[in-house]
Amino acid sequence: MKINLKDAFVLDRYEKSVDFNLSAGEDETLRALASFPTAPHVSFSIHGKYGLVMCDTVIDLEYESFCGRCLSPVSGKFHIENSRRMITDPLKEDEDTILIAENMMFEPEEEAKNQIILEFPDRFLCKDDCKGLCPVCGCNRNEETCGCESAEF
Repeated sequence: MKINLKDAFVLDRYEKSVDFNLSAGEDETLRALASFPTAPHVSFSIHGKYGLVMCDTVIDLEYESFCGRCLSPVSGKFHIENSRRMITDPLKEDEDTILIAENMMFEPEEEAKNQIILEFPDRFLCKDDCKGLCPVCGCNRNEETCGCESAEF
């Protein structure tokens, strides 16, 4: 899906809303982050006034992954919400803007993927005080105490 935003930058007033479910399971980059049992729901609300174009984004998703310390399964929900300015000048691009290509076409699926990649945590923990795996024998320290040296690694 592509949206032509030429009118958003030239009209006195512009409004467009887009809601869809993102096919995250088909994207290799998103699959590297986690698995998504249901398709993430994405909402974009684009509104322009006298050339200033803003994009409000809401993304809700469920994920399944593994604990970064003990490798136990972890699942949960993640919510992304932000408002960013849409621009056409690459020299003004920063983390609070969405750069629109010269052809004035906006690709909501690509933007949603980019926002998920940027906002998604690097790793998850099964609990805040997870003890992780023993570096010597590999046992899960949350479930059992091993006989290995208790040296810090």
